[in-house]
Amino acid sequence: MKRAIKLAIGDVVRDRDSKTLGTVSGIAAQPTGNLVALQVTGGVRLVEPKDVEMVARRSEPMTTRRAVGAVTAFVLALLVAYLGGNTAHRLGADWLVVGLTSLGGYMAVSYLYGFVLRLVRPRRFRV
Repeated sequence: MKRAIKLAIGDVVRDRDSKTLGTVSGIAAQPTGNLVALQVTGGVRLVEPKDVEMVARRSEPMTTRRAVGAVTAFVLALLVAYLGGNTAHRLGADWLVVGLTSLGGYMAVSYLYGFVLRLVRPRRFRV
């Protein structure tokens, strides 16, 4: 059974044959199957996916734009939670319903923000 691994450009991997560390720079399609292109000290090396071992995932520091987006989503979630809870309270709802309405409003915005982050994150390729 073939073992599948998900890689993104920039991930750090180790070649099991030569024990060298490299950064994934791409995927090369061959008639016999896909090969992983590794950026190593001497240049680019093509390696079979079965010989690749994951060492570290690529991570980037948070940009100013993403930080502003996170703060905006948090403030919007708090606003929606307040508006939902306040509306339920004004309609005469019990404290439990008010709390659950606030929680639902907050979670709706939080899930939407998480979904957007999932769409814009780096793509991973199954090799």
